Amino acid sequence: MIEANTKVDYGVVKRWLKENLFSSYSSVVLTFASIFALVALFRGIISFIISPERQWTAITYNLQLYMVQAYPESDFIRVWITVGLVIVMFGLTWGYNSKNIRITINNAMDKLIKVFVVLFLLILITPTSVTTDKVQGIQEEVLQFNTRLLFLGYVTILLVTVIFIKFKFSDKTVLRDLLSFAYLGFLIASIWFIKVPTVVFDSTNVRVQDQYLPVASSTTIPWTVLYFVLIGFYYLGKSFNSKQVIALKRAIPAFWFLLPLLVVTWIYRKPDFSLVSIYSIDLPMVAVGLVLGYISLFIFNQEKNKKYQKYFFYLTLALFLVSLFLPILRQLKIIFFLYFILTSLSPYISNTKENSKNLLIVWTLSISIILFLMRGGTSETLIEVPGSSIYGGFALTWIIAYFGVLLSSPLGVLLALGRTSKLPIVRIICTTFIELVRSVPFITWLFFGSVMLSLFLPRGVEFDEVVRAIAVTAIFSSAYLAENVRGGLQSINKGQFEAADAVGLNTIQRISLIVLPQALRAVIPTLVSQVISLFKDTSLVAIVGLFDLLFVGIKVIPAQSQGANFLGTVLENIVFCAILYWVFTYSFSRRSMKIEKRLGLGER
Repeated sequence: MIEANTKVDYGVVKRWLKENLFSSYSSVVLTFASIFALVALFRGIISFIISPERQWTAITYNLQLYMVQAYPESDFIRVWITVGLVIVMFGLTWGYNSKNIRITINNAMDKLIKVFVVLFLLILITPTSVTTDKVQGIQEEVLQFNTRLLFLGYVTILLVTVIFIKFKFSDKTVLRDLLSFAYLGFLIASIWFIKVPTVVFDSTNVRVQDQYLPVASSTTIPWTVLYFVLIGFYYLGKSFNSKQVIALKRAIPAFWFLLPLLVVTWIYRKPDFSLVSIYSIDLPMVAVGLVLGYISLFIFNQEKNKKYQKYFFYLTLALFLVSLFLPILRQLKIIFFLYFILTSLSPYISNTKENSKNLLIVWTLSISIILFLMRGGTSETLIEVPGSSIYGGFALTWIIAYFGVLLSSPLGVLLALGRTSKLPIVRIICTTFIELVRSVPFITWLFFGSVMLSLFLPRGVEFDEVVRAIAVTAIFSSAYLAENVRGGLQSINKGQFEAADAVGLNTIQRISLIVLPQALRAVIPTLVSQVISLFKDTSLVAIVGLFDLLFVGIKVIPAQSQGANFLGTVLENIVFCAILYWVFTYSFSRRSMKIEKRLGLGER
């Protein structure tokens, strides 16, 4: 597969410029005024960045604090294992889903030309001097003429080289994935050679003059190793794809789902557990779950026992509700809840012996994995940090955002379906829940989860602040997501429901196979906007005492005096946090645009 080669028609470009920018005298004036305004804007931004008043060492010195806050350095291997697992899964997924798309050198070089032209213009408009004292009008030279010429020369050489390659090999093609690896390789190489001001201490632990060192001087080797790990697992996934390993297609989404759970329960927490508890509690519970699954799937699904399915369903529902108020282990309560779900869905899924067998295997594996994760998550952690939580910085931000989305998505869909239900009691409960949650600010709900949630829980059940923040975030987001999904449900033509009934689909099959796929497809832009809003709203957890990324930037670092003094460095940290938030939210938006394009949204 080769992407189309789009050659520039300079006549078309000239005509477009004339029609859109220079069509009249007023258009010419407006065009040049806009150019001057943009130049002034970017000169101001560049002046802020290169001003001697800015202490960017507050960022470079505290990158570790931004990422993991107070996590002990002696256990950093756990952080790198986490990053490594993500890289492994990303490479495997990328390689397995690779489409061997080839793009022309002409197209690839066009993108690089745009980058180098922008760099050339930015260097060209960079101010020579910056005002350091606005009262007395004192200016300080920050970019000498010779230095500007040197930078312009480097960029010009690169630009000329790219243009030469563009015209010399314009008809050649290259795999898009290889080009992506080249870009990543350039990024990895940059952390070895690009130098930034860095805080340096002498042998007596006294700060000396800041030196220019590589941007990631202490982590260059790990990132380089992970880069080659990414390439290795990319080709491994590609080989699985060529061998038509279909099982991996189903396993990859499951691995992505389980990886964050494994990280927060075992890898990052370093749980203190005993094998005795596993042998005496967890393994017997797996055996109990296996027996219950067998009873539900192979006894009550038999034709002669189907008349008892309704009573068995009510029995499992009562068992689950009673277990909520009994002083029993959390693991057992979870099993009763999942068993209630199993008995609800098994009559529709396990309609054959083969399906029942597969569902029993899935049920047993699910119970085993859940108990394994709960053993790590409920055990005391051996990680010691000042404060109430081992999570902080960007680690806390992504945990709240990820699990908030993970939990709010199914809950929001169920609320949307409940609000459109024909059963009055279900519709009233879901509508009341949605309107109640949406009518109260998110900050109020966070205070509620932090202070009052324990009053509504059974005696002896306690959750730490992070779990409470995740629960409140998921509940709040689910109410808004439910309204988005409801809009998608209302866009479904009535004929779709009639067609589903005509082919004999039951309610669950109609919703899962016909209605929901079309409804979710129609509201992808609003769903992505909801995810972006949720990611940014994680910064509000600071009001309940959690040290997220933004709180570290605007409160912790500006109050830092040991081992380096960064008192009052608020602007630099705010800019860094804003850039970091923008990178992730913009990535979400671009990914959403690609999904919409692939699904043909907005096209006829």
